Amino acid sequence: MQHVGDGSRAWDGGSGGSGARGARRLRTRMMLVASMALPVVLLAACTSTGSGGGSSGSGGSTAGVGPYGPATEGNGPNGSFYQVPSAPAGALPGQLLYYVPANSSQLPNADAWTVAYVSTDAQGAPDVVTGTVVVPTAAWAGSGPRPVVDYAVGTQGMGPQCAPSKQFQAGSEYEAAAVNAAVAKGYAVLVTDYQGSGPTNTPPQPYVVGLSEGHAVLDMARVGAQVPGTGLSLGAPTVVWGYSQGGGAAAEAGEMWKTYQPGIDLVGVAAGGVPGDLIKVGIALNGSVGSAFLGDAIIGFHSAYPSLPYSSLINAAGVKAMATLETECVGTQLTSFSFQNISTYTVGGLTIQQLLAQGNWTPTLQANSPGLAGAHIPVPTYMYRGTIDEIIPTTVEDSTYANMCATGTVIQSATYPGEHGLTDFEAQPNVITFIGQRLSGATPVNSCTTDPTSL
Repeated sequence: MQHVGDGSRAWDGGSGGSGARGARRLRTRMMLVASMALPVVLLAACTSTGSGGGSSGSGGSTAGVGPYGPATEGNGPNGSFYQVPSAPAGALPGQLLYYVPANSSQLPNADAWTVAYVSTDAQGAPDVVTGTVVVPTAAWAGSGPRPVVDYAVGTQGMGPQCAPSKQFQAGSEYEAAAVNAAVAKGYAVLVTDYQGSGPTNTPPQPYVVGLSEGHAVLDMARVGAQVPGTGLSLGAPTVVWGYSQGGGAAAEAGEMWKTYQPGIDLVGVAAGGVPGDLIKVGIALNGSVGSAFLGDAIIGFHSAYPSLPYSSLINAAGVKAMATLETECVGTQLTSFSFQNISTYTVGGLTIQQLLAQGNWTPTLQANSPGLAGAHIPVPTYMYRGTIDEIIPTTVEDSTYANMCATGTVIQSATYPGEHGLTDFEAQPNVITFIGQRLSGATPVNSCTTDPTSL
């Protein structure tokens, strides 16, 4: 374990794969994909925040890059950037569809573009996701192509106005500090909004649904090089980084990289505050300061898997509460929905344990939880948490770490003297150092050889 301020030693990297346990998890996921109907629910559109900035119409098509087809500058075929189309037939995951320049006071040393691209939902169907490409204005002074940080944001909220691509333009994105720290090192930063976050004509964001988020993160890594003027390369060395919701998404991306987007030159993963076992996390969140996140997760999983029991389990107060959460950003959610017990909102006062016992809730949560037994990330990983995390139980974070150590994942672990939110910012300088080490090919630290059970 590395405590902040402690020295760290380099150890020989471990090796190993996920083995039989990982194969069982994969089979569980495949069974869920096969057994559940594809989402066809469209919710009423929320108030539009307008286009992604820049061009207000459709421009000419650009030549495709690598295996990907051409993209268009402008607001897309529906005339409004966030009225996303269906994925075109034959489009590949990671294919850029359309883009516009973006202006953000929070990104003073970078050029930015808002993008719409093809990804894959939790059940294996194509979808369209939005995001932001951020490229430093200063020329890359290093050797080889400019490196990429594929950034997975933490919880933003469920309202369409909460998407990072919109908040960057509004000047209200709390993840800007991390993005600018990477920009200051000369790295391009690619930020997915995640599926359903931003568009006003799709079901809600599949919040903490690992399969959807892992796909969106990895596909975003392919998008930057397709935007004209970025100077990025499809072969650029890439590090995935995320905290909290983003930590789970980053871990999922690392786990599925070799089977989903193996063409990415992934050299490292940084995952902090990882919500590993979603069942245990959900039970802990119930009635806590972070109970809004439990509501978001219930909404998100039903969005990704409409056949899960939902309407039959939620009472009138629950219908109203969930509808409100779908319109709010995270700050408002935490103010209005903290310390709420889910039994207040369920038919017959169902407890969280009773709710999760309905239908396929439990196996679906397990199939989308990063870091369960058998999980393996095949590149060096930096995993960290706060010592007094009040959102993700530290026991869950430690078991996620232990499960990955057991499969040979090479992990540099660290703890920080803070709660959940503070740790996000405390860790940033050390994450930037880790990214630089991965890009330089330095020997990775392997904390699993000294303490394989706790961060």
